[in-house]
Amino acid sequence: MKKLYHIISNPTAGKKKSVKNLETVQRTFEKNGAQFETHFTTCVGDAKNIVQSLTEKGEREIVALGGDGTLHEVLNGIADPTQCNLGLIPSGTGNDFAEKIGLPLNAEAAANVILKGETKLTDYLEVGGVRCMNVCGLGMDVDVLERCQRGKMRGKIKYFISLLQSLFTFKGVKVEIESEGIKEERNVLLAAACNGAQFGGGIQICPPADVSDGKLNTVLVDFIDGKIKIIKAFLKLMKGKILEYPATKHFLCDTLKFTPKKPCPVQLDGEIYKDLPFIVKLKQGLQFYR
Repeated sequence: MKKLYHIISNPTAGKKKSVKNLETVQRTFEKNGAQFETHFTTCVGDAKNIVQSLTEKGEREIVALGGDGTLHEVLNGIADPTQCNLGLIPSGTGNDFAEKIGLPLNAEAAANVILKGETKLTDYLEVGGVRCMNVCGLGMDVDVLERCQRGKMRGKIKYFISLLQSLFTFKGVKVEIESEGIKEERNVLLAAACNGAQFGGGIQICPPADVSDGKLNTVLVDFIDGKIKIIKAFLKLMKGKILEYPATKHFLCDTLKFTPKKPCPVQLDGEIYKDLPFIVKLKQGLQFYR
């Protein structure tokens, strides 16, 4: 019995790059005799609802065509990630998770990865009951995302400008970090749990992160005062060397909990959540085409 691939397409992803990519993928699938159905999203939450309906009926082959936000929704719609093969056609602005796992950014090449039929066990995170494929965090990264949402610029430049603004204005978050039974309090610029290595369209927050190692990579950057120190931290971040900065703490763990002293939003795969408990669990069993 032939596989039936269900393509979940977000037509607005990547400045509508996904429209062109969908045509390429459909043509590639047809050329190889693959059976597929295309499902279009029209609003936030559609991808999750579509995938939930499909996987509850027993469908196993799910392909997300969009950016990190589309992948986030698709992952959260899967009824049982251990009973599903997940593919990705990177079609967003940043495509951070795809770049981390070495997935081709070319639509035809990414489609051929799926058609080759080889999957690898891939970790993902669960934060307060919500799944996260790449990076989740609180602090300055959320402030940057909120600035991006308010701004009128598009593309990667908006994240860069927002990040620069945030570095000079953000005053930190006081948070209790609990891991492996040990608690500590810090005033952080950002606190992140990483499955993938980068966010914001290529900014390396945790280069050594491995999506198959069964471990949480935790990155804490303490709040730093003073323009010179801030500029140095910014340059380290942009060069992918933030882990080398003296105010940074990086460690691997099995359990992780962030408790901010005051309620604050968090981000999962670039999606902002309010009132979500930041209790992170690493989950295994997902088969990913890569």
